[in-house]
Amino acid sequence: MAALSSEDAARRAGFLAAISAFVIWGCLPLYWTQISHVPALEVIGHRVLWGGLLAWAVVLLRYRTARIPRGSTLRWLLFNGVLVVANWLVYVWAVTSGRTLDASLGYYINPLVSVLLGMVFLGERLTRLQWAALASATGGVLFLTIRLGTFPWVSLTLAFSFGIYGLIKKRLNFSAIHSLAVELLPLMFAATAYLGVLRYSGRGQFFAGDPVASFFLWGAGAVTILPLLLFGVAARRIRLADVGFLQYIAPTLMFVVAVLVFRDPLEPARLIGFTFVWLGLALYTASNLSARRHRGR
Repeated sequence: MAALSSEDAARRAGFLAAISAFVIWGCLPLYWTQISHVPALEVIGHRVLWGGLLAWAVVLLRYRTARIPRGSTLRWLLFNGVLVVANWLVYVWAVTSGRTLDASLGYYINPLVSVLLGMVFLGERLTRLQWAALASATGGVLFLTIRLGTFPWVSLTLAFSFGIYGLIKKRLNFSAIHSLAVELLPLMFAATAYLGVLRYSGRGQFFAGDPVASFFLWGAGAVTILPLLLFGVAARRIRLADVGFLQYIAPTLMFVVAVLVFRDPLEPARLIGFTFVWLGLALYTASNLSARRHRGR
Protein backbone atom coordinates (compact mmCIF):
# COMPACT_ATOMS: atom_id res chain seq x y z
CA MET A 1 0.00 0.00 0.00
CA ALA A 2 1.48 3.34 -1.09
CA ALA A 3 2.25 5.87 1.60
CA LEU A 4 -0.03 8.85 1.80
CA SER A 5 1.28 12.19 0.59
CA SER A 6 1.48 14.98 3.15
CA GLU A 7 -1.54 16.61 1.49
CA ASP A 8 -3.60 13.40 1.63
CA ALA A 9 -2.55 12.77 5.23
CA ALA A 10 -3.59 16.29 6.23
CA ARG A 11 -6.92 15.85 4.43
CA ARG A 12 -7.57 12.53 6.15
CA ALA A 13 -6.72 14.05 9.54
CA GLY A 14 -9.12 16.89 8.75
CA PHE A 15 -11.94 14.49 7.96
CA LEU A 16 -11.32 12.48 11.15
CA ALA A 17 -11.26 15.68 13.21
CA ALA A 18 -14.51 16.91 11.65
CA ILE A 19 -16.31 13.58 12.16
CA SER A 20 -15.15 13.39 15.79
CA ALA A 21 -16.30 16.95 16.50
CA PHE A 22 -19.76 16.39 15.07
CA VAL A 23 -20.21 13.05 16.86
CA ILE A 24 -19.46 14.79 20.17
CA TRP A 25 -21.88 17.63 19.37
CA GLY A 26 -24.55 15.14 18.36
CA CYS A 27 -24.30 13.33 21.69
CA LEU A 28 -24.09 16.44 23.90
CA PRO A 29 -27.85 16.47 24.69
CA LEU A 30 -27.14 13.41 26.84
CA TYR A 31 -24.63 15.51 28.80
CA TRP A 32 -26.75 18.63 29.26
CA THR A 33 -29.72 16.65 30.58
CA GLN A 34 -27.62 15.86 33.65
CA ILE A 35 -27.72 19.56 34.66
CA SER A 36 -31.08 20.58 33.19
CA HIS A 37 -32.03 22.13 36.56
CA VAL A 38 -29.19 24.68 36.32
CA PRO A 39 -30.09 28.01 34.62
CA ALA A 40 -28.84 28.08 31.04
CA LEU A 41 -26.88 31.33 31.43
CA GLU A 42 -24.99 29.89 34.38
CA VAL A 43 -24.13 26.81 32.31
CA ILE A 44 -22.75 29.07 29.56
CA GLY A 45 -20.69 30.96 32.14
CA HIS A 46 -19.04 27.73 33.23
CA ARG A 47 -18.51 26.64 29.63
CA VAL A 48 -16.63 29.86 28.89
CA LEU A 49 -14.61 29.94 32.12
CA TRP A 50 -13.48 26.31 32.33
CA GLY A 51 -13.21 25.97 28.59
CA GLY A 52 -10.96 29.03 28.37
CA LEU A 53 -8.75 27.86 31.22
CA LEU A 54 -8.39 24.44 29.59
CA ALA A 55 -7.53 25.97 26.23
CA TRP A 56 -4.81 28.18 27.75
CA ALA A 57 -3.41 25.22 29.70
CA VAL A 58 -3.02 23.27 26.45
CA VAL A 59 -1.38 26.28 24.76
CA LEU A 60 1.17 26.69 27.57
CA LEU A 61 1.99 22.97 27.64
CA ARG A 62 2.31 22.72 23.87
CA TYR A 63 3.90 26.01 22.87
CA ARG A 64 5.45 27.20 26.16
CA THR A 65 4.09 30.65 25.42
CA ALA A 66 0.98 32.73 25.97
CA ARG A 67 1.52 34.88 22.87
CA ILE A 68 -1.38 37.13 21.93
CA PRO A 69 -1.59 37.95 18.21
CA ARG A 70 -1.85 41.55 17.10
CA GLY A 71 -3.55 43.62 14.47
CA SER A 72 -6.24 42.16 12.24
CA THR A 73 -5.61 38.59 13.43
CA LEU A 74 -6.47 39.55 17.01
CA ARG A 75 -9.55 41.47 15.89
CA TRP A 76 -10.84 38.51 13.87
CA LEU A 77 -10.21 36.09 16.73
CA LEU A 78 -12.06 38.28 19.22
CA PHE A 79 -14.90 38.59 16.73
CA ASN A 80 -14.94 34.80 16.46
CA GLY A 81 -15.25 34.53 20.23
CA VAL A 82 -18.30 36.78 20.16
CA LEU A 83 -19.78 34.68 17.36
CA VAL A 84 -19.45 31.36 19.16
CA VAL A 85 -20.81 32.65 22.48
CA ALA A 86 -23.67 34.42 20.68
CA ASN A 87 -24.43 31.08 19.04
CA TRP A 88 -24.61 29.45 22.47
CA LEU A 89 -26.83 32.21 23.86
CA VAL A 90 -29.34 32.10 20.99
CA TYR A 91 -29.47 28.32 21.20
CA VAL A 92 -30.08 28.33 24.96
CA TRP A 93 -32.71 31.07 24.65
CA ALA A 94 -34.50 29.11 21.93
CA VAL A 95 -34.56 25.90 23.95
CA THR A 96 -35.69 27.57 27.17
CA SER A 97 -38.36 29.57 25.28
CA GLY A 98 -40.02 26.55 23.74
CA ARG A 99 -38.46 27.07 20.30
CA THR A 100 -36.36 23.93 20.16
CA LEU A 101 -37.62 23.18 16.65
CA ASP A 102 -36.20 26.50 15.45
CA ALA A 103 -32.86 25.65 17.05
CA SER A 104 -32.88 22.18 15.52
CA LEU A 105 -33.56 23.60 12.07
CA GLY A 106 -30.57 25.91 12.51
CA TYR A 107 -28.23 22.95 12.72
CA TYR A 108 -29.55 21.69 9.39
CA ILE A 109 -29.28 25.08 7.68
CA ASN A 110 -25.73 25.54 9.03
CA PRO A 111 -24.02 23.11 6.59
CA LEU A 112 -25.77 24.79 3.66
CA VAL A 113 -24.43 28.13 4.87
CA SER A 114 -20.92 26.63 5.05
CA VAL A 115 -21.20 25.43 1.45
CA LEU A 116 -22.43 28.87 0.38
CA LEU A 117 -19.61 30.67 2.18
CA GLY A 118 -17.03 28.31 0.71
CA MET A 119 -18.26 29.00 -2.81
CA VAL A 120 -18.52 32.78 -2.36
CA PHE A 121 -15.35 33.54 -0.38
CA LEU A 122 -13.00 30.63 -1.10
CA GLY A 123 -13.85 29.79 -4.70
CA GLU A 124 -14.72 26.18 -3.87
CA ARG A 125 -16.55 24.25 -6.60
CA LEU A 126 -18.94 21.32 -6.44
CA THR A 127 -19.28 18.35 -8.79
CA ARG A 128 -22.61 17.49 -10.40
CA LEU A 129 -23.26 14.78 -7.84
CA GLN A 130 -22.44 17.21 -5.04
CA TRP A 131 -24.87 19.73 -6.56
CA ALA A 132 -27.52 17.00 -6.48
CA ALA A 133 -26.65 16.33 -2.83
CA LEU A 134 -26.95 20.04 -2.05
CA ALA A 135 -30.31 20.23 -3.85
CA SER A 136 -31.68 17.25 -1.92
CA ALA A 137 -30.50 18.60 1.44
CA THR A 138 -31.83 22.07 0.58
CA GLY A 139 -35.18 20.55 -0.30
CA GLY A 140 -35.35 18.87 3.11
CA VAL A 141 -34.47 22.08 4.91
CA LEU A 142 -37.01 24.08 2.90
CA PHE A 143 -39.68 21.50 3.69
CA LEU A 144 -38.97 21.82 7.41
CA THR A 145 -38.85 25.63 7.11
CA ILE A 146 -42.23 25.84 5.39
CA ARG A 147 -43.68 23.55 8.03
CA LEU A 148 -42.78 26.11 10.72
CA GLY A 149 -45.00 28.70 9.06
CA THR A 150 -42.87 31.68 10.21
CA PHE A 151 -39.57 33.29 9.20
CA PRO A 152 -36.93 31.20 11.05
CA TRP A 153 -34.73 34.02 12.35
CA VAL A 154 -33.48 31.91 15.25
CA SER A 155 -32.43 29.14 12.88
CA LEU A 156 -30.71 31.55 10.50
CA THR A 157 -28.87 33.27 13.35
CA LEU A 158 -27.53 29.95 14.58
CA ALA A 159 -26.58 28.84 11.07
CA PHE A 160 -24.81 32.01 9.95
CA SER A 161 -23.01 32.68 13.25
CA PHE A 162 -21.37 29.27 13.21
CA GLY A 163 -20.89 29.24 9.44
CA ILE A 164 -18.94 32.52 9.59
CA TYR A 165 -17.02 31.17 12.60
CA GLY A 166 -15.81 28.25 10.46
CA LEU A 167 -14.91 30.52 7.55
CA ILE A 168 -12.74 32.74 9.75
CA LYS A 169 -11.06 29.67 11.27
CA LYS A 170 -10.10 28.53 7.79
CA ARG A 171 -8.72 31.90 6.67
CA LEU A 172 -6.56 32.65 9.72
CA ASN A 173 -3.03 31.26 9.82
CA PHE A 174 -3.11 30.47 13.53
CA SER A 175 -3.15 27.16 15.40
CA ALA A 176 -6.57 25.83 16.34
CA ILE A 177 -6.08 25.61 20.11
CA HIS A 178 -4.20 28.90 20.38
CA SER A 179 -6.84 30.77 18.40
CA LEU A 180 -9.57 29.25 20.56
CA ALA A 181 -7.80 30.34 23.74
CA VAL A 182 -7.49 33.91 22.45
CA GLU A 183 -11.14 33.93 21.35
CA LEU A 184 -12.33 33.08 24.86
CA LEU A 185 -9.88 35.19 26.88
CA PRO A 186 -11.92 38.42 27.29
CA LEU A 187 -15.11 36.40 27.72
CA MET A 188 -13.50 34.50 30.60
CA PHE A 189 -13.33 37.70 32.65
CA ALA A 190 -17.01 38.41 32.01
CA ALA A 191 -17.92 34.81 32.94
CA THR A 192 -15.84 35.01 36.13
CA ALA A 193 -17.59 38.22 37.21
CA TYR A 194 -21.03 36.78 36.48
CA LEU A 195 -20.38 33.51 38.31
CA GLY A 196 -18.88 35.46 41.21
CA VAL A 197 -22.06 37.50 41.55
CA LEU A 198 -24.12 34.29 41.52
CA ARG A 199 -21.92 32.76 44.20
CA TYR A 200 -21.99 35.88 46.39
CA SER A 201 -25.79 36.13 46.15
CA GLY A 202 -26.25 32.43 46.95
CA ARG A 203 -27.87 31.65 43.60
CA GLY A 204 -25.00 29.72 42.04
CA GLN A 205 -25.18 25.95 41.62
CA PHE A 206 -21.42 25.28 41.63
CA PHE A 207 -20.34 23.66 44.93
CA ALA A 208 -23.77 24.39 46.35
CA GLY A 209 -24.46 20.96 47.84
CA ASP A 210 -24.86 18.91 44.65
CA PRO A 211 -21.50 17.30 43.78
CA VAL A 212 -22.88 15.73 40.58
CA ALA A 213 -24.05 19.08 39.24
CA SER A 214 -20.71 20.66 40.20
CA PHE A 215 -18.83 17.95 38.35
CA PHE A 216 -20.88 18.39 35.18
CA LEU A 217 -20.55 22.17 35.33
CA TRP A 218 -16.79 21.85 35.64
CA GLY A 219 -16.73 19.26 32.85
CA ALA A 220 -18.65 21.64 30.59
CA GLY A 221 -15.31 23.19 29.71
CA ALA A 222 -13.90 19.93 28.35
CA VAL A 223 -16.98 18.99 26.33
CA THR A 224 -17.01 22.53 24.92
CA ILE A 225 -13.33 22.84 24.03
CA LEU A 226 -12.74 19.40 22.54
CA PRO A 227 -15.23 19.57 19.63
CA LEU A 228 -14.40 23.23 18.94
CA LEU A 229 -10.70 22.34 18.79
CA LEU A 230 -11.41 19.45 16.43
CA PHE A 231 -13.61 21.71 14.31
CA GLY A 232 -10.83 24.28 14.06
CA VAL A 233 -8.39 21.61 12.88
CA ALA A 234 -10.87 20.34 10.29
CA ALA A 235 -11.74 23.81 8.95
CA ARG A 236 -8.06 24.45 8.11
CA ARG A 237 -7.36 21.08 6.43
CA ILE A 238 -10.39 20.27 4.29
CA ARG A 239 -12.73 22.21 2.04
CA LEU A 240 -15.41 24.24 3.75
CA ALA A 241 -17.95 22.42 1.56
CA ASP A 242 -16.73 19.11 3.06
CA VAL A 243 -17.05 20.52 6.56
CA GLY A 244 -20.52 21.71 5.66
CA PHE A 245 -21.84 18.33 4.66
CA LEU A 246 -20.14 16.47 7.50
CA GLN A 247 -21.98 18.78 9.89
CA TYR A 248 -25.12 16.77 9.18
CA ILE A 249 -23.67 14.09 11.47
CA ALA A 250 -24.45 16.17 14.58
CA PRO A 251 -28.16 16.87 13.99
CA THR A 252 -28.67 13.30 12.77
CA LEU A 253 -27.23 11.94 16.01
CA MET A 254 -29.42 14.42 17.92
CA PHE A 255 -32.35 12.98 16.00
CA VAL A 256 -31.40 9.42 17.04
CA VAL A 257 -30.95 10.45 20.68
CA ALA A 258 -34.29 12.30 20.69
CA VAL A 259 -36.22 9.35 19.26
CA LEU A 260 -34.49 6.38 20.91
CA VAL A 261 -33.41 7.88 24.26
CA PHE A 262 -35.76 10.79 24.96
CA ARG A 263 -38.69 9.08 23.18
CA ASP A 264 -39.73 12.25 21.33
CA PRO A 265 -42.62 11.59 18.89
CA LEU A 266 -41.51 11.12 15.27
CA GLU A 267 -43.98 13.05 13.13
CA PRO A 268 -44.38 11.86 9.50
CA ALA A 269 -43.82 15.38 8.11
CA ARG A 270 -40.57 15.77 10.02
CA LEU A 271 -39.44 12.34 8.84
CA ILE A 272 -39.90 13.46 5.22
CA GLY A 273 -37.59 16.43 5.76
CA PHE A 274 -34.98 14.24 7.42
CA THR A 275 -35.19 11.75 4.53
CA PHE A 276 -34.24 14.44 2.01
CA VAL A 277 -31.26 15.38 4.18
CA TRP A 278 -30.16 11.75 4.49
CA LEU A 279 -30.42 11.36 0.71
CA GLY A 280 -28.16 14.38 0.31
CA LEU A 281 -25.62 12.77 2.63
CA ALA A 282 -25.72 9.55 0.60
CA LEU A 283 -25.14 11.42 -2.67
CA TYR A 284 -22.28 13.43 -1.22
CA THR A 285 -20.66 10.26 0.15
CA ALA A 286 -20.95 8.65 -3.29
CA SER A 287 -19.29 11.70 -4.83
CA ASN A 288 -16.35 11.49 -2.42
CA LEU A 289 -15.91 7.76 -3.05
CA SER A 290 -15.97 8.35 -6.82
CA ALA A 291 -13.36 11.10 -6.56
CA ARG A 292 -11.15 8.88 -4.43
CA ARG A 293 -11.30 6.08 -6.99
CA HIS A 294 -10.27 8.49 -9.75
CA ARG A 295 -7.31 9.73 -7.69
CA GLY A 296 -6.22 6.14 -7.06
CA ARG A 297 -5.97 5.28 -10.77
